[in-house]
Amino acid sequence: MTEQVSIKAAGPDGRRETVRLTHSDQPPYAITLHRAAGGDETYEGSNLFVCLTELRKELERDGLLLCCQGARGDVTPSGLESQMTGGRYVYTFTPGERQVNQEYVDIFAPAAYEDVVTVAEQRAAVLAFHGLPDTGWEPR
Repeated sequence: MTEQVSIKAAGPDGRRETVRLTHSDQPPYAITLHRAAGGDETYEGSNLFVCLTELRKELERDGLLLCCQGARGDVTPSGLESQMTGGRYVYTFTPGERQVNQEYVDIFAPAAYEDVVTVAEQRAAVLAFHGLPDTGWEPR
């Protein structure tokens, strides 16, 4: 089964674009990015959060950040939660503390531009939260 959501993407130059995402809700996980200019692109991964991360990298190449909860700098996926929800929900955490909050959020829910970060910034925040060094390794 698939679902479609519309999400704002924004750039530091004030540019705004509404994109549509069509995503699966079970394996194999995939998200298709639909842009007004055309050229739909599909991103596949082991769960929806992984797919969303790859999609965000593409938008970043165009100078845009996706304004959704999955792009916040203070969210982290959980292995168990990823298995149960296919990566649809992630936990929030308080930077500087090594404990997740009990709140978890839908990665496709809207977020303010001021709350979202690049994939690299999110990665650095999650590694710092877990007390891990950045070795440069990324899952594929």
